[in-house]
Amino acid sequence: MDVIEQRDAVVKFVIDTTEVLDIDGWKASHGAARAQACTLDNGDEGAAYQFTLWAEPGTEHQENAQRIVKYWESLGMETRVVDHGGYPAVYPTGGPVQRASFATNAAEDHYQVGASAYCAPGDAAKLKTEFNKRRKNGERFPGNEYVPKENVSEEHK
Repeated sequence: MDVIEQRDAVVKFVIDTTEVLDIDGWKASHGAARAQACTLDNGDEGAAYQFTLWAEPGTEHQENAQRIVKYWESLGMETRVVDHGGYPAVYPTGGPVQRASFATNAAEDHYQVGASAYCAPGDAAKLKTEFNKRRKNGERFPGNEYVPKENVSEEHK
């Protein structure tokens, strides 16, 4: 997959994961999917998109973690659960994304689902510049609908 297909895959993965839970109000509080520099297997520079959604926490932390485990394992991922004093976190390996996590006690006591795409050929800085320009011209991209309006800078409205 190219870098844009990887972006779309990581956004879809995160959104699909949140839909496993009976929790509303997921937001991309830290912005839309963003490209980060990474290193390809051959040593060349590449780009990998990251995307994270946050929501007010549920009350059934263990049950919600198990729902995530079941879903991610259905995708062929191996999972491990780490208990943080009654607040489990789930970490998978393998599957459609390079890294992912589900936390029941993330910053400010929120639930959080985040993932990073596999590294693909591309220049993260150029991708950011290009997509910022396209956003400024009104184009929207997968996952943008989760960015709260108050977090959208004036230059991208």
